[in-house]
Amino acid sequence: MRWILLLLAVLGFGLGFSAKAPGLMGVGFALGFVFLIAAFFAFAAARVAETSRPDSTLLTDKDLNALRASMRKPNAPSTSPTPRHPAA
Repeated sequence: MRWILLLLAVLGFGLGFSAKAPGLMGVGFALGFVFLIAAFFAFAAARVAETSRPDSTLLTDKDLNALRASMRKPNAPSTSPTPRHPAA
């Protein structure tokens, strides 16, 4: 699909450069830019999809709970009394 969008962008710019009427030239350039932006986003989406990890490699709920439990180690209560400062 992204290659079709790029081909349509080239055809739109070709129409814009070869048109004799200003209205047809404007339509050609507008279509060229719209399809060029759409092709850019399609190529970016394909690149992101190819480098992303599948959902099966993500942590399960059991793994997340075990990780959270290991991070929540209770602090040992302090046995030393808190120092008191004399009133000035």
